[in-house]
Order: sequence, then structure tokens, then C-alpha cells
Amino acid sequence: MANSRPFRVIVVGGSVGGLAASHALQKANIDHVVLEKGEIAPARGAGIGVLPHGCRILQQFGCLEEVEEECNLLGKKINLLPDGRIIGNGNLFKLSRENHGYDFPVLERRRFLEIMYEKLPDKSRVRAGVGVVDVIDSEDNVKAILADGTVEEGDLLIGCDGVHSLIRSFMWRNANAAIPGLITATEKKKTAFHTDWTALVGFGPTLPGTSTCDVSIAHCAGKSFAVIGQKKYTFWFVTFRNPKRHYWPTSPRWTQADAEQYAATCFECPISSTHVFGELWKSRVRGELINIEEGLLKHMFFGRVVLAGDAMHKMTPNLGFGGNSSMEGVVALTNLLHRAIKDHNARGTKPDKAAIEAILGQYQAERTARMRPVIDVSALVTKVEAWENLGYKILSRVMPFLPESLIAQQTAKIIQVAPKLEFLPPPRDPKAAVPWISSRTRPSKKESIFSSTESRLYIFSLLLFSMFLYRAF
Repeated sequence: MANSRPFRVIVVGGSVGGLAASHALQKANIDHVVLEKGEIAPARGAGIGVLPHGCRILQQFGCLEEVEEECNLLGKKINLLPDGRIIGNGNLFKLSRENHGYDFPVLERRRFLEIMYEKLPDKSRVRAGVGVVDVIDSEDNVKAILADGTVEEGDLLIGCDGVHSLIRSFMWRNANAAIPGLITATEKKKTAFHTDWTALVGFGPTLPGTSTCDVSIAHCAGKSFAVIGQKKYTFWFVTFRNPKRHYWPTSPRWTQADAEQYAATCFECPISSTHVFGELWKSRVRGELINIEEGLLKHMFFGRVVLAGDAMHKMTPNLGFGGNSSMEGVVALTNLLHRAIKDHNARGTKPDKAAIEAILGQYQAERTARMRPVIDVSALVTKVEAWENLGYKILSRVMPFLPESLIAQQTAKIIQVAPKLEFLPPPRDPKAAVPWISSRTRPSKKESIFSSTESRLYIFSLLLFSMFLYRAF
């Protein structure tokens, strides 16, 4: 009988979200299994950046020290015009360290996943090469049907299987079978994920004479370049504005030939005062063309099945919130599960389906409130950096004149409210100017970036000033 065993979680997907889920569930002493259809830490993707709130979670997992050993402290943030002229050279990352006590480590995505896996207390919880072909959700349990015909049974299934989530499709199917019309075609298409941007992402050896710690943002009309120097490699991504918006499930799939074609269009674009993008591309270790999906699902769960990470929310990469949001999402869910299981254990029971749905309803409400401003601000930064229109182009010229302390202060209001594992002792308390606020799940309207009266007036003044100076640039 289902009640004869401890509460058990099935996690589908073994990338950032899935491995973070295993860390969190092991810390909470919750039985689980992670099912990954491919290999752990495949040679795909480029880099990943860990924001301060992600670092705090990694510290609780016991992974932070190894991650930091792979990286140099970030130095300057440099903004460039299309001709390579520098229009901004600031200390935003230093201010962020002072605010939060953590750096912003950037490293190869594969190496990050290797560390996450290597530091798991019990690696037997993770099964690689195991594909899920169906999900059966019932009153008493949830079952993952595997490609080899075997079955994994649990009380809750978490879909951490990415933006092309198969678990999401199963959840939609099961929801509409139980409540016809609950998940509409409009929700799937218009309010799920859309694609306005495409990106070349990659990394390679550091070019002679370039920094191994600075971040350069090169602005162009309709595209932008981000180049991040690090200890072992230089990481980069080039964001292109698509001619038209694509909706799920019709976003294009790209080939290496497509990547070569896109790269060739910007070979001569400066990415520093002395180098052009073509030098990065030709010396790359790995480079690929990907879609940049954006969106936030309305329905993040149904029954005993819940989504996490890219399976339920996506944002542009310019602020680096993607992987961090996947980690904090499974941490937030684990906090709710730990609290509920502890309460039920005290009564000699286990959370039933109704209790699980109540937990997931709270999770959905918290994540919706938390992720909406993150997605919106990420989109804004992408538009500014790629000069989507004249207004954003002017704003990109104004930004270097803003006090960096103001930008760091506004960004901190999103970072400081991120969750951690609440049932563990607090992470080491590094010297930080901005306190962590664990009791709230999102910034209020007043706390959104550039939303305060002071910020608006400052930006408006600079916009007026820049209108007179615009031709000088």
C-alpha cells in the first residue's frame, strides 16, 4: 500500500534543477529518485553564472567552494558602442559583492553540473540513461513509466526536464482528461512560451591581451554581445532579435550550419577595443545557436505532478537568472514539502493527494509572484542592450551615467528575497551591506528595478540630457 512507505518524490531531469532537487531533498531527508534520459553533465551548452542568492544555496549544498575555485572574481563591467568605443567602465560586481557577500561565479556549464553531481551525499539517487515515456497520476500515487517498461512509483513527481518538457505535456494531457478544457490551446501557445530572441552561445580560450575577469557588453542595433573573461575560458553569447515572434511549439530548431551563418554576420563586430567577434568564434571550443524562450506558465501543477525550472518559466539570459531560478524553485518546493511532511509525521500520517495539491498551490502562487518581475526585468535589459528601438538605444547611453550604487541597490531588492533551505542552519554570514529577507517571496511594486520615484526622476533627467547629446555619440 502507498501509505506503508515513506513519502517519495520522483524527479525527472538531471540538469541544474534536477541535481539541485536531489541536494535539497537529501538535506530534507525525503526519499526520492532522479531520472535523467541522457548522461549527467554532457558536453553541451556554454557557461553558467551563479548570482549571490544562487551562491547561498550552493553553500548549503556544500558545492560553493568547488565552484568558486573554478572562477576568478569578476572585475569591471564595460559597455561598448558598435565601433568599439567604451562608454562605460564600472564596478557593479564589486558593489554586488559588498551588498551580498558573494561573487558572481561564471564557469563552464558542464563543469558546474559535474560539481553538483560529485558533491551529492548519495549519488545512487540519480539514474542516468533512463527515459520516461508516460506518467500515470492517481488518487493514491503517481507513476513514471520508463522506456524499458519498468515503473517508478511515488507520491509526487517533479518535472525538471527543461523548456521542451515531456512532463509538462503529460501534465497537460492528464489535466484535460480530468477537467476538460482546463489547459486551453491559447494558454499553451500564447501564455506559455514565446521566442523573440535567438542567441549564439559558446566559449573558448582567452584571446591575447584580453581580461580574465571583466564583463564586456557590446551594443548593436538588433543584437548585443556579452563577453565574460574567466580563469580557464572566455564565455560569450550574442543575442539576435528575431524578425517575428514564435510561439510554442513552432519555435525553430537550429543546426550547426545555421550557427555558422549567424556568426558570419557579425565577424567584424568589435567585442573590445582590440578584438572582433570573429576571433572568438574561430577559436571556440564550443558554440551553438539556441532559442531564447520567455514565459511563465499559469498552471504549474496538476494533481501529483508539478513543474520546476525551465519547464515552467523562462527568461532572457542577460541578467543570469535562469539557472539560479531553477535552483531556488526546487529549494522553495522542498521547504514546503519538509514542513508538511514533518507535520504529518507528528500525527503518524503522510500527505495525501489533497494535502499535496494544497502544497503545490502555495508553491505556484509563490513562484508566480517571484518570477514575474525577474522575467520582466530580464526582458528589459535584453532590449536595452540590443537597442530594440530608439528609446532603448538612448537608455543604453544613459545607463553608464547612473550611479552604480543605485543600480546595485535596485537589483539587490530582487536578490535579497530569494529562498534558501529554511530547515538548515543559515549559511555562513559573509560581510554584507544588504540583509537577506527570508520571510518574503518577492519584491513589492515599490521594489522593482527603476520603479522608485527617485530612480524614475533620475532616469528621466538623464533621458532629457541625452536627447541633446545624442548626435555626439
